[in-house]
Amino acid sequence: LRILNACSRTLKIQRPKNPPTYSQIFQPIITTTQVPLMEIDFNIHKTNSSYFADVDIARAHLICTLFSVGIEHCRGGTGAYTGADVPFFSCALGAVSCSFKRELKAYESYELWTRVLSWDEKWIYLITHFVRRGTVKPKDYTLYPEQNPNAPELSETEGERHAEQQASLDVLSCHPGVVATALSKCVFKSGRRTIPPAFMFKMSGILPPVSSHKPTESAENCDDSDSQHGSCKSSDSGIALNNDDEESEIDRVEKERARGMEVAQCLGGNTQHALELEFTGSEEPVLGRHLDGVGLGGIARCAAMLAQSMSYHDLIEHSDQPSYPLLN
Repeated sequence: LRILNACSRTLKIQRPKNPPTYSQIFQPIITTTQVPLMEIDFNIHKTNSSYFADVDIARAHLICTLFSVGIEHCRGGTGAYTGADVPFFSCALGAVSCSFKRELKAYESYELWTRVLSWDEKWIYLITHFVRRGTVKPKDYTLYPEQNPNAPELSETEGERHAEQQASLDVLSCHPGVVATALSKCVFKSGRRTIPPAFMFKMSGILPPVSSHKPTESAENCDDSDSQHGSCKSSDSGIALNNDDEESEIDRVEKERARGMEVAQCLGGNTQHALELEFTGSEEPVLGRHLDGVGLGGIARCAAMLAQSMSYHDLIEHSDQPSYPLLN
C-alpha cells in the first residue's frame, strides 16, 4: 500500500498544478511517517534493516513526482494496464548504502527528505535524509505552494536571535535533526534497454530538449566506461551549456550535478568492484555453516534448541555435582 500510494503520484489527478522545472531538480520531497510496532528492535528503537524499506518508499515518491510525465510516455499511459505495445518500464536499484547517526524511538514521527544528488549517462543518484519531525522547517514549498504556512513575520529581536543561532551552527556539521543518511544508485529500464536519466528529465519537461538523446543499446553497456567510474563530465548529464536563453541556470544545474557526483563516488564502479573482489570463495577456508531459521522448519529447530537448552540447565541444577567455585 505504501508503494501504491507513492506510484499514484504518476496519475494526472495527483500531479502538482505546475510541473517541476530544472530549477527544482535538486530540491527534496518530504515524506512523513512514524516508527510502527513491527519495526522495533530489542532496544525499543527502529531496527536498522527497516530503514532500507523506508528508502524504497521515499525513492518512489520522488521518482513518481519528478518523472510522472516521462513515466507516462515510457509506459504509454498511467493505468495499471495501459494496453500499449511498449516494453515494461521500471526503475531498478543498483546499489544502496545507509549510515546511522542517532536512534528513532518507538512510534516516533520522522521525515524522509529525498532529492536528486547527481546522475551520469546511466545511473541516477538519490540521497535520503531521515529527519526528526518538527526539527526542520523548509524555507519554501515550491512544487506545492498551497502547503506554505502563513507564518507571521519575526520581530526585530526574534530575527536577530534566529540569525545568531544560524551563525553559531558550523556549516561543516550535520544538522542535529538528521538521524540517518542513505544513498541510492538507480537506473531506468524499458524492458532490457537502459534509459539515460537525461532522457527522462527531458521527456518530463524538466530539462530543455537540446539534443535528441534517446535510449540506445549502447547506453546499456555504458557501465564499462565513464559511468561505472562516476564520471563528472558535462556530456554525461545530457546538458548543453551553450543555450543563450537559459545558460546561467543550466550551467548552475550542471555544476551542482558535478559536485554531487563527487559525493556519490562511494557507490561508483571502482568502489563496488573492489568490494566484490573481497569475496574469497573456495580459495580460503571458512568457519562453518549455519542455518538461517526461516520458515516452519526454522521455527521447529529453534524451539527444539530452546527445549534442549532448558533441559540441560535443569539437569545441572538438580545434579549432585558441586558447582565450579567463583574465582577471586
